[in-house]
Amino acid sequence: MNSLPDLRFLLSINSENAWSDLLATLMNADRSITRSVLGIEAVGPLRIRREVSKFRGRKASDRPDLVVEANGRVVAVVEVKLLAGLGSEQLERYHSYVAEEDRDDCRFVAVSLQRIRLDTAHAQDWRNVTWEELIAPFASSSVPWAATTARAWTSHIESQVPEVDGDTVWNQIDGVDLYLPLRLRAAYMYDRVALPGGSSKSIREIDSGGLYVAIVDAPIPGSDYTVRWEATESLPTQDVGKLGDSSGLRGVDFRFFLVQQQVTSSKTYDWDHLALLWQKYLAQEDWIPWRPHPPRKRWQWEKDGVARLRELGAPAFLGQGYGEGQAKLSGEVEFGARFVLPPSTTLKEAVGVLSRVAVIGSRMAQHATQPQRRL
Repeated sequence: MNSLPDLRFLLSINSENAWSDLLATLMNADRSITRSVLGIEAVGPLRIRREVSKFRGRKASDRPDLVVEANGRVVAVVEVKLLAGLGSEQLERYHSYVAEEDRDDCRFVAVSLQRIRLDTAHAQDWRNVTWEELIAPFASSSVPWAATTARAWTSHIESQVPEVDGDTVWNQIDGVDLYLPLRLRAAYMYDRVALPGGSSKSIREIDSGGLYVAIVDAPIPGSDYTVRWEATESLPTQDVGKLGDSSGLRGVDFRFFLVQQQVTSSKTYDWDHLALLWQKYLAQEDWIPWRPHPPRKRWQWEKDGVARLRELGAPAFLGQGYGEGQAKLSGEVEFGARFVLPPSTTLKEAVGVLSRVAVIGSRMAQHATQPQRRL
């Protein structure tokens, strides 16, 4: 009988620890395949270790998911991801985890599902390898149970991660869990958005709540500002968790922001430049169904900024976004406007819209007048 073991109860899609434990077990069972799949060239017996903490000062420590050693030196660091994204500077810290003299020969690998790829381009020496790529070679292992486990694991992944394509409708989600399919939708847009020259893209979790957003940034040269477009589910993260099915999803939320970066307050934000970009590049885009809700501000200087937008002829809804509080959390201030496509939108249509507005954002970033830091 050729039936494979059912790994549903062993490998929950929500348990990175379980996946890490089994991966370490496979790697330890067939170390020759471990060498090959990770690209380890160091000689000597391999030692596979889990969550080895290393103190880095001020009562803080780093603890990568898997560490591979040879002759007492770290030769590979493996960070495991399933549904969670990368933490702030997580890969950079784990790079520093390895002794400087060993880094050139060390392999740094961030593992993710094929349909939820990680962006590791920002982190020195790191590469993204999918679970599918990492596990597949073990299916040919000379260790019988390891080969069987690898084949069963591959089948398990296929059954647990739904496939999406251009015809996938935003709110047509089977099953109770909505966060994974919504993340796959964000990943689809991230993977396929047409990126204009001078722009960059990223995918980010919203407030560690389970919703993800596809982002296109067009940095404004010579300034600490960027023009940003985002696409995600319109329903707030906490409300998605309360839904019994996908019929309550609101649709694809597109957000335009002029973002000021590397700040600790919204006091110096250039509201005049936001108004300028609106008038020059967005006022004539009558195909966009902007949400008409006016922004509500807590801080007086943000209220003054919204009033300034009105003086300059901007519509009443311009100025939505995140100011003083966000500056304290992330060092960014972002104000702009939003529109929502209906939940019946297909991913092909959503990608087309994100690609279209990304071109507008690229043009905005190249405008001759630069934003100014206000006093």
